[in-house]
Amino acid sequence: MTSSLDLLHALRVYEGRPCGEGSGEWSRMRHDARWIGMAFVLSAHTPASAASASAARGRAACASRGPVGARGNGRAAIAGELRMTASVAGGDVAADMDESGLFVKSTPDVLVSILQRKVEEVKALRAECAADMENHPVALRMKNKGNYPRSKAFIKALSKRSGTLSVIAEIKRRSPSKGKIGEIKYPAALARTYYDGGASCISVLTDGPGFGGTLDDLRAVVKEMEKERGNYPPPCPVIRKDFTIDEIQIAEAAEAGASAVLLIVAALGERTKELLDATHAYGLDALVEVHDEKDLEIAIKAGAELIGVNNRDLRTFNVSLETSERLRSLMPEGKILVAESGISDPGDAWLLRDMGYNAILVGEALVLAAEQSAYQKTGYASTSFNQCKGMLRAFRSKASTEFASPTEAMFQGADEGAKETLGELAMLYILVNENGWEKRAPLVRCAGASKLQFER
Repeated sequence: MTSSLDLLHALRVYEGRPCGEGSGEWSRMRHDARWIGMAFVLSAHTPASAASASAARGRAACASRGPVGARGNGRAAIAGELRMTASVAGGDVAADMDESGLFVKSTPDVLVSILQRKVEEVKALRAECAADMENHPVALRMKNKGNYPRSKAFIKALSKRSGTLSVIAEIKRRSPSKGKIGEIKYPAALARTYYDGGASCISVLTDGPGFGGTLDDLRAVVKEMEKERGNYPPPCPVIRKDFTIDEIQIAEAAEAGASAVLLIVAALGERTKELLDATHAYGLDALVEVHDEKDLEIAIKAGAELIGVNNRDLRTFNVSLETSERLRSLMPEGKILVAESGISDPGDAWLLRDMGYNAILVGEALVLAAEQSAYQKTGYASTSFNQCKGMLRAFRSKASTEFASPTEAMFQGADEGAKETLGELAMLYILVNENGWEKRAPLVRCAGASKLQFER
C-alpha cells in the first residue's frame, strides 16, 4: 500500500508546490490538506470545464443513467486500389467490408479518413517489402510469423491484485478532437518521467497526420525502457497505438520493439479475430478496443484477453465515463479491463477502479502536466515538483469514495469528498510522525471502523 506520506508528496507535487515533511502549524496543514483535496481539479493545467465536471461526476456515480446511444453507421466511400491478397484475406472480401477489404463499411465517419490513409500506408509498406524481400526487416519478420513465443509482457504488467489500478501513460502530441496537446521534443525523456512516476505501461501514438507521432518515437521509448532491464520496477512494456488494419503493421510494430498493438473493433468488425490471431503469431499482446455493446460482443467472441473501453463517441467526439460503467456489467470474468479517454482527474481514476477496471489509459492530462513541469533545456527533467509524476501517483492511490468526507461529498460529490479525506489523512500522518512514529510507516484505514491504525 502506498504510504500517506508518499501520497501527500504526490498530491503537493501535482499541485506544483514544495513538500515540507512535518513542517508548519496545524492550521497551515489543515489549509494544505484542503488544498491537497481540491488542487486536482483546480491546477493550472486543468481546463475549468473539467473542474466543474469533476464534482458532477461524483454525484452522478449513484444517479440513474440515460438511454444507450445507437451506434453510428456512416459508410466509408473509398475507391482504394489496394486489394487484399489471398494470404491476408484468405478469400473473397466479406460483404460488410469496404472496397479495400480492410475495414468495415459501418465504420464511424470520424475514422473513415484516417483509415483511408492507413490503406495507402499499408500499400506503400507492402511495396517496400516486395522490393527487398531478402533484407527488409519487416519482410523477414513476416517470413517467421508463428515462430515468436508470446512473453505476454504487456498483459503481465497490468495483471495486479484486485483493487489495484494500473496506468498506461500515453505519449501523444495532438489529436483530431483537441488539436495540439504538447511539443514532446524528447519522447524518451517523457517515457522516463512516466516510468519514474509509476506507470505500468506506455502507449505511443505512431500516426503522423492525425496525432503527430512516428514509429521512431516508439523506438526511442523502447530503447529508453531497455535501460531498466533487470531492475525493479521492470521496464514499462510499450504498445503501438495506431489504426491497425493489416498484419504487416503488426509485424512492423514487433520489429520496432513494441510489446502490444491496438485493435479497434469499430474499424475491423469480424476481422478482429483474424488480426488478434496474427498479433499473437508475432509474439505480441493486443488491446482490443470497444465502444459499444456490439463491439464488445465481437471482442469477446474473438477471444480478447485485454479489452479497452473507449469513452469517446466516435461520431461526435463527446466523452463520457458512462460508457465504461454501462459496458462493465457485460464483461466476462477473467478479462483485463482498461478504461480509455476522458480521464483527467484522480476522481475519475478512483471511480473507474471501484467499477472494477484494472487499468486506465491516460494521455492528454499527463502530457499537459509534464509540459507544465518541463525544464527549458532538458524537456522533461525530473524534479521534486513534477506535476506529471504527482498525477500518476494520485491516480494509483488507494483513496476511495467509500471513505469520503460526508459533508464534502454532499455538496461536491463523492470523489471530491474522497480527495479531502485523503488530504486530511496525510496531514494527520505527518503530525504523528513528529511525535515519534517511523516516517515511512503506512497509514491504514480500517473498513467499517472509524479509527485510524498506524503501523510502525
